[in-house]
Formats: sequence, C-alpha cells, structure tokens
Amino acid sequence: MSKFDDIKMPDNIDEVTKNAIRRGKTKKHRHRRMNKVASILAIGWVGIFVGFPVIVKALPNIESLITSFIESALPQSHVNKLKDESNANNIVVKDENAIITLEKSVLDSQIFVASMTIESDFLKQYDENDLRYNLYANTHISIGDKDNLVGGGPDIIKKIDENKATLVVSAYVGDTETDNNIDVYINLENLEIKSNEWKNEDRKELKGDWKFYINVEKENTIEKIDVKDSVNIEDNVMTFESLEITPLATYIKLTYDETLDDKWHFGRYKIVDNNGKEYRYSQIDGHTYEGKWNIKLAIYDDLSNIESLSITPYTEDTFIESKIHNQDTIKMVTTMEQNSEIEDKIFSRDVEERDLDVDTKPAHKYEGEKISYHLDIDKERKFYTIDELIGKEIQTSKQSSVTIKDIKVDNKNTVVTLKINGDYAILNQIVLFDEDMRDTYSGIYVTHKGKWPSNTHWNNAKDEYYSSGLATFIIDKIDVNKKYKLAVPLQKEINLNKNYTMNVKIK
Repeated sequence: MSKFDDIKMPDNIDEVTKNAIRRGKTKKHRHRRMNKVASILAIGWVGIFVGFPVIVKALPNIESLITSFIESALPQSHVNKLKDESNANNIVVKDENAIITLEKSVLDSQIFVASMTIESDFLKQYDENDLRYNLYANTHISIGDKDNLVGGGPDIIKKIDENKATLVVSAYVGDTETDNNIDVYINLENLEIKSNEWKNEDRKELKGDWKFYINVEKENTIEKIDVKDSVNIEDNVMTFESLEITPLATYIKLTYDETLDDKWHFGRYKIVDNNGKEYRYSQIDGHTYEGKWNIKLAIYDDLSNIESLSITPYTEDTFIESKIHNQDTIKMVTTMEQNSEIEDKIFSRDVEERDLDVDTKPAHKYEGEKISYHLDIDKERKFYTIDELIGKEIQTSKQSSVTIKDIKVDNKNTVVTLKINGDYAILNQIVLFDEDMRDTYSGIYVTHKGKWPSNTHWNNAKDEYYSSGLATFIIDKIDVNKKYKLAVPLQKEINLNKNYTMNVKIK
C-alpha cells in the first residue's frame, strides 16, 4: 500500500490536483511536458512545478507527492535547493489583473534561480495545445542594486490550471559579488501570448509592474581549485584557470587569447572524468577582457566521487552531414535491439500538404520535392507499441544515448520526453516511423530548394536540449494502435587533439 493511500481529496480542489494524487497513489505516473524558459548567456532552464502554492494551499503536506510524479527538467541540484524550505520567500505582489508569488530562490557564486507562480484570468486565453503560440513573462533581474541588471526574460511559462501558471527565472551573476548576503530585485513587467512563427506578430499582452525585493544568502562554495593548466593552440594560449564546486553546479573557468581563430569562439569542449564518463555542460559566460576571452562552463552532475577531470576543446561539428537529392540533411539512428545488424538506408517521400504552410505557398507548388531521412536502422525492422517504446535506449554514439522516458497521446498531439545520457549535444529533432515508414516528425530537414516547407512543425521542438538531460518534443497525433520506431540524430565520434587537453586533480 502506498503511504499516500490515506490522503482524502476535498471536493473543492481542482482536477489537476486530483489527478496528481491519483497518479501518486497508483505509482504509474508518467511525466508531463515541461516548457522551456528563455535564458541569459546560454543557460537553459525549464519551467517546473516548484512550490505548488495553489495545490499546497488546498492540501498541505503533500508537496513531496506532487513533485514525485513530475520530473523537472531543471538540473537536479537546482531542484533540490529550490525544494529546501530554507530558501522559501513566499512574497506576494498583486493588482487588479494578477497575483504573482515569488515562491523560492537560490544563489551561489555564479547563478541565481527563483521559482514564481502567477494567477490571472489573462491565462485563460492560452491553450498549450495550440502549437502556434507560446506564453511568456518579461522579467528584469538586478543584483546588488536596482541598476545592476544581470538577467531577465522573456521566460516561457507553464500553465498548471485554467488561470494559474508557474515559471523559473534565472540569471548569471558572475564573480563580482563577494558578500554572503546579496540584494536581488525582480521586476515582472508583462505577460504575453505570442505567435512562435517568425512571420507572425500576433500577440496578446497583460501589462503590470510586479516588483520583488529579496535578500538572498549565498550557497557556500564546497571547493575552489586554482588549476592554471595551459595548452598551445595554433600559437595561442588556452588556460584552464579554475574549478569551483557549489551545491548548484561545478564551474570551469577558461581563458584564451583574443587572437585565436574565430572558429574556437563557437567551439565545444569534451569533458571527461578519470573513469571515462563524459559530461554535458552549459556555457554561462563568454566575454573579452584585456585581450583574452573569458569562458565559464557549468556542469550539473555530482562530481563528489571524481578524482580528476580533463577538458579538451574542439571545433568539429558533432552531427553527421548527408546530402540527399542535392540537399543537406543529417544522419539519424532508430530504436533497435542491442547487437542488431544495422543497415545504412535513405528513405524519401514527396512533400505533402501536412508538411506545408499552405497559406504562404500552396502544396502543389512543391510537386516533385522530397522529404528525406538518412538512417541507421536495424535490418530486422523491429517496431514497438507505445508502451514498449517507453524505457528503450537509443545509442547515439559510443559514449552517449537517449532514453525514451514517456510518450503521451492526447486528442491533438503526441508528446515525447527523452532523457539524454552522456555528452550528447544535437537533439534538435525526432521522428516516429510506423511500420510503413510513414513519418511523424519535429524539426525535420527538408530536401528542397528555397524556403523550407515546414513552418509550424519546425516550432514543435518545444524543448530541445538542456543541461539536466531532459528534452520534450510535441508532434502530430499518432495512432496508438500502431507500432513505431523513434529516430534521433546520430552523433559523430570526435577525433580530439590530445595536445589540447587540460587537466585538474580534484582529490
């Protein structure tokens, strides 16, 4: 028997809450879709149900139940700290249009994160199933004083009820503040329902002046190591300056000569520990100072048992390019059993009306054009029911994979949630193929000249890739009675230059 079985459900709570409790009791909960929150300086966060003010007000002491069935797409370290009651603020600002609550906040030497909730009838206009629109909150975040602006929105909001929503705001603070207690100012200026199609300026707006002031105590740094390990790259110096570990993240600081070729400014880094495990990261800062680039990377995994870490910069693309019908695409890999015999296959079909923004250009104008996929696929061609797909792992390289966490099908859409394992950085599209290899896709590459036909489908990649390792995609509704294969981009194995590797001994 579940320890929550004795929870009684009052008649006055909403259906969202009731469903949460039912799921907690049965322990058969699936993870609901989380929407992306815009970031400052390439930090990727996702809106989460932190605090649950409306639900908790109705049913005290069940926050752990609610959080247990929602897998947040924030890094787990951030989730743990935001759940801590010592970080509670519970500041309410309201006017005739909205009630905004600053629930909880957390700050370390580099990053500030806060969870907020919104209650407003303005939210009733927004339907999350309408993929043409997103719901935003425009925010400004200042640290130390009101004029020291460090971050802000637009941040995408996640609805939790007809007129209630939650969001997470975040900002990169940097190394400038040394006080243990810091003043933080948050100004939420407006809510906005806006078309996510580049050509469409359609929007609805609720203006406000919802301001918050809090004094936040910094999370202590567990360890800071001055590394100072340098390598020579194309007659320029790159230096691993320092490593800092806090309860929120592990931060790596790099510097390199400003004269280094521009390709390195947009390069990537392979980060590996002494056990050979590779780590994802977010680049949270990049600026020039006194002739040098200063780069800050954040790793959100637990490194407490790691003895050493190495970092190697590289500039190669991680996707595998392919050319089909004289057009560029990328190679993908499908769901298959371990040790399957793999075929390298190309599948093409004509552009159909479902692929097109037909208001811009009628479907018949694309006659003869193709949508194509280059796949690694098992020779056996094994397909799976939706339930069978959940839990399947797709190997995307020797050191990376994705696990299918959940697939939900409602009356309009299919929501696919994936967990990224290892250093996998190119999850920008997915495709579901049925047994006839008919595709249902998000973010496809279309092999035709000129404007890509797919407009709305390109925007269906709601959540692409996050340091926490979760990604959610929305695609068209599929037939749950059929069997499918899931395809994701295949990641290229990178040939690293070992002379560029920098190291730090942690223990």
